[in-house]
Amino acid sequence: MVAVLDLGETLKSVVELARRQVVHVRALEADGETVTFGSGVILDHTHVLTNAQVVSGGEKKVTVRTANGRKYDAQLVGVDPLYFVTVLELDGWVPYEPMPLMGIDEAATGLPVVAVGNAAGVEYNASFGIISGVDRTIYRPERLPVDGLLITDARVHPGNAAGALVSLDGRLVGINGIPWQNGLSLCVHADVAWRLANQIIDYGQATHAWLGFSGEPEVIDQAVVDLFSLSFDRGVSVMHVAPGGPGEAAGVQVGDLVVRVADRPVPSLGATRRVLSQYRVGDTVPLLVLRDDELVELKMPVREMPRLQRLGGEGASS
Repeated sequence: MVAVLDLGETLKSVVELARRQVVHVRALEADGETVTFGSGVILDHTHVLTNAQVVSGGEKKVTVRTANGRKYDAQLVGVDPLYFVTVLELDGWVPYEPMPLMGIDEAATGLPVVAVGNAAGVEYNASFGIISGVDRTIYRPERLPVDGLLITDARVHPGNAAGALVSLDGRLVGINGIPWQNGLSLCVHADVAWRLANQIIDYGQATHAWLGFSGEPEVIDQAVVDLFSLSFDRGVSVMHVAPGGPGEAAGVQVGDLVVRVADRPVPSLGATRRVLSQYRVGDTVPLLVLRDDELVELKMPVREMPRLQRLGGEGASS
């Protein structure tokens, strides 16, 4: 009974902490009559994250209200066409410090989390659950991979979508996404959302790295791990290299085992894309492969997903 009471008090404390980070977003559409409501999360003292279902561009007026009741006029900075993450710039200074982020390598399956939102603008709402899957990749209908997703049974619904997914120690784990399947929901990991938002602010758009090769996760033989004193035992076994792609340009070959990108272990294709996407298109990033029992360092050019480019201006950043 005591443990249940302790959990209840912890959850109330987490929701109270998250209230300062979660905002209410109101968008008046271009027709001057239709109004869209949603949640958002404070990125820094002058920017807020929300999603394209709330603000996507073309709105007549956007207003953000924080937990203390203050209202800010907001301008669209940009919308990411893959994740539908939207960045707003406020016309004033938000007095709250952004919530500390939980790194993507820390978000473990079974981690208790609370999904908090304020779409209605009247009262904050919350749902409790655990992380059911980490660093997952889901493919959009256009066969575009969306990496760095979290799966949770903390219910995401219109009332808390684009709000905060928070751990019990008060760290931001992710941005609430959409209901998915079998009672589970998808969220964008905070690391990924913050990277997207900062690239949009700094450069006008985010990077979505194209690999130009496909493969599957593979365990590295322990003898090889010991031989090269590797600090990891997973990599990506290359099954196909696309002609004319960045993988071919780097010299990636079928049979290679990709083990590291820019000094970071990459146990999956999604992890490989995530690391490369931290760079700008046109950069060259070291990529380490295991080939014929030797470690070979290649230079991987960062290129944007071509199919994403063909979506044109759909949600493109301003």
